[in-house]
Amino acid sequence: MDFEKDYIMRMIHMLGDLMRRVLERVDRRERAEMLNSACRETCGMTLEAGEVLGAQSLIDMLAPIPRLMMSELLAAKAEALELLPEDADALALQSLRLLASLSAEGHLCELRAQRLTDLKARVLPLLNGEDLMACARFFAQAERFDEMEDALFEALPLCAPETREAARQEAILLLRQAAKAGEQSLALCHMTAHELRESARELETLPDDTAHEQENSV
Repeated sequence: MDFEKDYIMRMIHMLGDLMRRVLERVDRRERAEMLNSACRETCGMTLEAGEVLGAQSLIDMLAPIPRLMMSELLAAKAEALELLPEDADALALQSLRLLASLSAEGHLCELRAQRLTDLKARVLPLLNGEDLMACARFFAQAERFDEMEDALFEALPLCAPETREAARQEAILLLRQAAKAGEQSLALCHMTAHELRESARELETLPDDTAHEQENSV
């Protein structure tokens, strides 16, 4: 619904305004408290609680909009506070997992696809096959089929052996569904239906363990 899209856009604009105000503060403690206050108001918990709880616990606890807010605030903390690189990356990873879990929310995916692209690029070495499949679903919903295809081919070598075949079948389905998208949607992500069908055929002819073997040979 248009109302839902407008509401999400207002939340994103609010977050952008918050981030600008946070970055105007010199004192680290002030920045942290501003982020904590926003998190308590929108998510019902402190940002520190969001850090401590695992991504799956937050996914189970939070409705879509609070989950988006938690994702955005974790990413904001990674950017706004002077943290050790590994601590900042841990926040970005948590942010990515929360955002990618929202793949059923069409308007949200459309509006935050670039955010997920940026988070994925930042923490790619930390992602597992499940993370990358979640990213692919999000990108499929956003009609970012170029990013979806990349995530699928990155995911399969990293999937656990017991889940790899199911992931491969899902990847084939996503690619074939994407190939049916309208010409304008495909053009916007610089893809063609032929390219997506070719990628699906590549996966259809790939032995179950080939992706894993290819990864080990790198």
